[in-house]
Amino acid sequence: MMNMHIKIVIALALLISATGIKAQVFEPGEEPRTVRTEGFWQNWFVQMGLDMTLQNPYGYDFSKVFPNGKSFGLDVAVGKWFSHQVGYRGKFNWENKLPLLENDHANWLAPFYEPGVNREKGGYIAFYGDILMNMHNFFGTYRPERKWNLSFYPRIGVNYNFGVSKGSLLAGIGILNTYRLSDRWSLYGDVAYIMTGSGFVGGKEVEGTGTGSNSNGYLSIGIGAQVELGKTKEYKNVKDGHSVLTNGIWDNWFVQVGADMSLMNPYGCNFSEVIPKGMTFGLNAAMGKWFTPEFGLRIRGQWENGLIENRKVEWLPPADDPRQNYKEHGMAAISVDAMLNITNAISGYDPYKKWHTTGYVRAGIITQFVTGSGSPLMGVGLQETYRINDRLSLFGSAGYQVSTSEGLGYSTTGMEVAAGSNGYFDIDFGVVIDLGQNKFYRDAESKAQGAGSTVQGAHNWPRFAINTLASVGVAYGVKTALKAMIKEERPDHSDNKSFPSGHASMAFAAARSIDKEFRNESILIPIAGYAAATAIGVERVVNDRHHWYDVVAGAAVGVGAAELTWWLSDKFLGSGSNFAVGTSGNTVDVVYNF
Repeated sequence: MMNMHIKIVIALALLISATGIKAQVFEPGEEPRTVRTEGFWQNWFVQMGLDMTLQNPYGYDFSKVFPNGKSFGLDVAVGKWFSHQVGYRGKFNWENKLPLLENDHANWLAPFYEPGVNREKGGYIAFYGDILMNMHNFFGTYRPERKWNLSFYPRIGVNYNFGVSKGSLLAGIGILNTYRLSDRWSLYGDVAYIMTGSGFVGGKEVEGTGTGSNSNGYLSIGIGAQVELGKTKEYKNVKDGHSVLTNGIWDNWFVQVGADMSLMNPYGCNFSEVIPKGMTFGLNAAMGKWFTPEFGLRIRGQWENGLIENRKVEWLPPADDPRQNYKEHGMAAISVDAMLNITNAISGYDPYKKWHTTGYVRAGIITQFVTGSGSPLMGVGLQETYRINDRLSLFGSAGYQVSTSEGLGYSTTGMEVAAGSNGYFDIDFGVVIDLGQNKFYRDAESKAQGAGSTVQGAHNWPRFAINTLASVGVAYGVKTALKAMIKEERPDHSDNKSFPSGHASMAFAAARSIDKEFRNESILIPIAGYAAATAIGVERVVNDRHHWYDVVAGAAVGVGAAELTWWLSDKFLGSGSNFAVGTSGNTVDVVYNF
């Protein structure tokens, strides 16, 4: 059966997916290049059709694809247009099995050169996730009367070949062309080229099939019908409370930067040993755009194991000397994330809302610099953001990602071909900066309120900043004094400044300050702070810079420093004191009342 990593991704993807009940209806907005669109539960569609695939194993002459690589099957898809520009489609394909659609001459379907066996055992199935981008509406003006619509899409997914009982990741690109017959019905034509693991097409290690790190491709050509779900609707009142105006193509962009920790989990390895054998640290950066309050896209880059070394890592290539991975600059991944703002999808758009939960589906490529390998990457995850003001937010996210065995490169994948996959958890935190103002509008008359609103918070930001800096400063002074007095040798024998851990003391001082300021608003914020501080402490132990009790002592120093600082702040700067700290405009004011 399909290995566990692919099963996890499918299960999580199904949790993020949903169905709807209304038809696809858009209307030109009052502002230039804006279009009125309904909420999350509208504008869904279903597609059903037939397709033909042309398999192309690595190293084989494509002119011989008839009949060696030809197969026929059935497609079923459910999708939603979030705006006139972008949408998402989940698609299921069952190939080379259904009556009247079999091909007994498919020599290039696994098991290789055993025609008929693949069909007899059930053919193969595939699950696709497509990010649809309407090219007419991206580069032209939206016209509801347009009948022809051309969309481009990147694709990520998984397939499973019953002929050899193997599954594999896949990645591809394609074009969808639809012709509208009525308000409800359309015809479609679909063409895509897909790359997948060699075990899926080649099946066995036969010379010339492209097994190993190489991959095989196939062309998919489909035709069918599309039906809109629900009844069409006319907008009679722009203040209906459901519809919003989408923004222009240059509005609602953002950048995102942060740090991350990854927990590698090669196929067949015990996850309980992931710390320290599969733990790495790195940086990530992304740029994206929200097309509607519910749906957005971002391009993300991640650089792992290139700045902070884990000296005990064992589950990264090369298997005989994993530390070479760090010396050769680690690994990198580039991906595209389709983001669904679950908060807005469920409870509706509110420009004053601070907390947002977002689910994402990820498709990309991962490479190990030490081996020069490149493999498809897919994943799912959740991101939580907290808006500080109209431009700046904090974020924390956790996701599970899967790559083929070459993607992580660990030798004990349990698979002989590229169909084997490895997975890893990715935990990030950082900041999100909006480029420009928010430009989603409830209706034409209230757009100024949505665009220019600033989230007002009850926090005393100057006081929080001063107390946090003071807490970290006190922790630094205490740990320095204790190191000088105790003089304990480090585990790596580099010096005698092991006790207590300075990194842990300052990290927990900051985490305790965050706890004191934000606990009453949401428990998730202090949890994230303590988790980050704990990760720093674990990293110090893993790299032989401290004993575990050094980190525990450092944490106690940090928490104690924060408690002392905040107590003094309350005593001398609280409501009953003569001192007051406040802000006006862009300045921080310290006042003493005589």
